[in-house]
Amino acid sequence: MARSLLATIIFLAALQPIIVLGAGDAAARLTAQGKQFEERIFKIADNAYTAVGYSVSNVSMIVGDDGVVIIDTGMTLDDAGRIAEEFRKITDLPVKAIIFTHAHGDHTGGAAAFLGESRPQIWAHENFGSEARGWVSGDLTVQKMRGARQAGFRLPPDQRINNGVAPVRYPKRGGAVFSSDDKTSPTHFLRGDQQSLNIAGIELELVSSPGETNDQLFVWYSAGKALFAGDNFYRSFPNL
Repeated sequence: MARSLLATIIFLAALQPIIVLGAGDAAARLTAQGKQFEERIFKIADNAYTAVGYSVSNVSMIVGDDGVVIIDTGMTLDDAGRIAEEFRKITDLPVKAIIFTHAHGDHTGGAAAFLGESRPQIWAHENFGSEARGWVSGDLTVQKMRGARQAGFRLPPDQRINNGVAPVRYPKRGGAVFSSDDKTSPTHFLRGDQQSLNIAGIELELVSSPGETNDQLFVWYSAGKALFAGDNFYRSFPNL
């Protein structure tokens, strides 16, 4: 049966048209696609806002009674600082909690830009960061090589128009790319499949949702009927 299924897949694949794009065509399509990464703050629901285009990943804010919740924090402190400045134009309430949808640096690196005088709760999945541990302990580099090819990191600047699912960013060479301050490490963890939170009067549900990583979680904001899916869903391709 397996051989029959494989033969069917190969046959169907052979029926698909092959499209070969010239360099100019590809550049034009990427340039057009890049319009979705223009820097904007979207109001996605009552009291909920998302910053798009400022960093590699989106950064969101939900405004509560006496504070705000930040969901993901962008890649660098520079990116996050500009987002925090825009968010402060909406409200100057303090950050009561930060939620990481997963441990990738483009979602966690800017966390320090959202810290105030008092340390907020920082929530993450109990498997936070586990994806990389085996690769690091084994001194393996294939994952980094694959990621660089997938996102076009090694293309020359004139060809690296965007990263397909994100705007291009060129972090400083030889310096700190992501925030590594202990103050931005998670303090609270989602253990199990689901957990309800009430922070600053904001009712949230954290839901374990392994997908791009095994430490991925969804954030469901029921009052605004908004789901913050992290990297389990891309506009260009669902990553579940």
